[in-house]
Amino acid sequence: MTAERYVKEVGKLLKCRASKKKGIKSRLLVEIRSAVAGGEDTEDVLKRMGIPWDCANRYNDQFDKAERKAAKRERALKICGIVLIVIAVLAAVVYWKLPKWSDISESTIFSEEQVKAETEEIIRYYSDDDFQAVTARMNDDMRQVLNAATLQYAKSQMKEDFGELLAFGNMYVSEAVQGAVHYAMVQVSVSYSNMSVTYTITFDADMKLAGFYVK
Repeated sequence: MTAERYVKEVGKLLKCRASKKKGIKSRLLVEIRSAVAGGEDTEDVLKRMGIPWDCANRYNDQFDKAERKAAKRERALKICGIVLIVIAVLAAVVYWKLPKWSDISESTIFSEEQVKAETEEIIRYYSDDDFQAVTARMNDDMRQVLNAATLQYAKSQMKEDFGELLAFGNMYVSEAVQGAVHYAMVQVSVSYSNMSVTYTITFDADMKLAGFYVK
C-alpha cells in the first residue's frame, strides 16, 4: 500500500470535521514521507503505524463530544445538500424535457378535482410532519431519491417553523406529456401562521407522487 492510499483510508475512518480531517491527513503524510526520507521502507513505516482502522481510532479517541457532534452535523448537511441537488436536477430535467403542456381540464388521464384533492391531502400530511404518509404516496422513482428521514431533515433546515396551516391559495394545475408519459403538475401557495410556502407537486398517470418541491 502506498503512503497516499494509507492516509486516504485513515481519513475515511476519522470521526471529525472535514477541516480537522484534512489537517490530520496532511500531518500523517508528512510523517510517513519523513520516515522514508530517513531511510525506512514504506511498508515498515505503515506497519509501525498499524492498520488504518487502528490509526484512525487513536485519533477518534481524542475527539470530544462536541467534535463528534459537529462531524455528524456536517455529514448530515452534506447528505441533505446532495439530495437537494439531485431533486433540483431531476426537476430541471423533467421541466425541460416535457415539451407539451395543456390545461388539465382537457386531459383524458387526470381529473382536475382529484388532482387538487390529492395535492391538498399531501400538503396536509407534510404540514403535520406525517412524512411516512407523504412517502407512501410516492412512485418508485421518487422513493429512490427521498424518504421520510430526508423529508424531515430538509424541513427542519427551513429558516423557521411553518406554524399552523391557515389557507390554500389558488391551485394552478396543468398536464404535461412526453411521448406516452403523462404528468399532472400543481403549484400552490399555502399560508401558515409564521410564513407562506409554495409547493410544486407532480403526479404520474397512476396518481403517484412523482415530484415534490417546497420553497
